[in-house]
Amino acid sequence: MQIACAYCGAVSEKPVGAVNRAKAAGARLFCDRECAGFGRRQHKTEAQLKAEKRQYDAEYRVKNRAMLKVKKAARFKLTYDPVKAAVDRKKTMPRHVAYCRRPEYKKSKSEYDKVRRAKQQFGEFWEAFLALSALDTEIAKQATKYEIMLINGTLNKTNRRKRDYERTQRNGA
Repeated sequence: MQIACAYCGAVSEKPVGAVNRAKAAGARLFCDRECAGFGRRQHKTEAQLKAEKRQYDAEYRVKNRAMLKVKKAARFKLTYDPVKAAVDRKKTMPRHVAYCRRPEYKKSKSEYDKVRRAKQQFGEFWEAFLALSALDTEIAKQATKYEIMLINGTLNKTNRRKRDYERTQRNGA
């Protein structure tokens, strides 16, 4: 039976059974394998294909997070070489040391450490502790040593203790 190719339009001969089967399935018929390959193409640009792949991969990673984590852990366990890892770490160490010495890193690390220690020591009250320590720092900046000792009651502590002792001796004993 003669058919017109769905891709190139050329007329070609096909068995009647193949034509009837394609009509029943709603499939298109092609003159040869090459036209069949071209006919199935979606004619998408490389950018479209990459965008679709990126979206599919993101969805796949969200959907299969636990399975991927187990697979990656198993692969790491199989391929980990402590000697090679030590060599790699040693290569990057000077760069890391230089990074850690940068002033902006020191500042951010200091803030991070304050918050981390506060959370460890004071739990849910860590923010209150940080506010209190900031207040203490501000008071120390603004007050003189004399004023701080006066507030804390540590100015002339020895003389005050002597007076308190003498007072208790006269009144109580």
